[in-house]
Amino acid sequence: MGLVEAVARIPAFLESLVGEDLQRSITREYHRALQSGWHNFPSSVSLPRPCGLELPERVIELLLARLTYAPGARVLDVGYANSMTCHRDLIRSLPFPRNLTGIDMADPVFDADELYQEKVCGDICETEFADDRFDLVWCISSLEHIGMDNSGYEGATFPGAPTAERAVAEMLRVTRPGGSVLVTVPFGKYENHGWFRNFDEATLEELLDPVRSQATVHELYFGHSHGSGWSRAGAEELADTGYLDQRNDGAAGLAAVILEKDSGWQ
Repeated sequence: MGLVEAVARIPAFLESLVGEDLQRSITREYHRALQSGWHNFPSSVSLPRPCGLELPERVIELLLARLTYAPGARVLDVGYANSMTCHRDLIRSLPFPRNLTGIDMADPVFDADELYQEKVCGDICETEFADDRFDLVWCISSLEHIGMDNSGYEGATFPGAPTAERAVAEMLRVTRPGGSVLVTVPFGKYENHGWFRNFDEATLEELLDPVRSQATVHELYFGHSHGSGWSRAGAEELADTGYLDQRNDGAAGLAAVILEKDSGWQ
């Protein structure tokens, strides 16, 4: 098996590792978190105790995605093509009317016609979408792969050097004034894993600095522990946290950024 083919199979391999039971557990726990309390979102999120014990960050990411959603919203889902079953189950549960567009450099590994009104093969760093096209952009556990080893996207061409900074700028451009961009990335100490990276505070700040004049930035941080699962944390508390430190099939720390595009942005 060649390198390109091997990398292309990584997402499916990872999902086979976590298995259907874990996918169902993630979905159940995200629903429990959604229904457990009053969420003053995006300023804060109320989590049950325990929350997502020994489960990966998808529990928190799906909760945040659901909290951003309103029926009829024009949603752009970045990096949708290799989404996990629990992510697709979230979309199936969204109240109608649904209006989702998926964008990815790869073709979807599932039948996307049921869930997405439009499917675009393209680079989120440089799209053909008009300004202000979407009410909401989801970039869930995708930004950490941009600019890394994307050799699994066989035949894909990248217009210039893809960077996380370019991606965020483009996502903000295609969001309407007053709309939101949700970005989640694994967070703690900086780690380069080849095909993705674990962000640290300095790297995330470099990403957010250029857009602070264009959007209201909400930053939420979460950490996982063996005893209590996922809970809110300060960025400084996660400074020594590595990606696999908690053996919960994913990140041990998570940064979630909500960008509310200013109404006067041009």
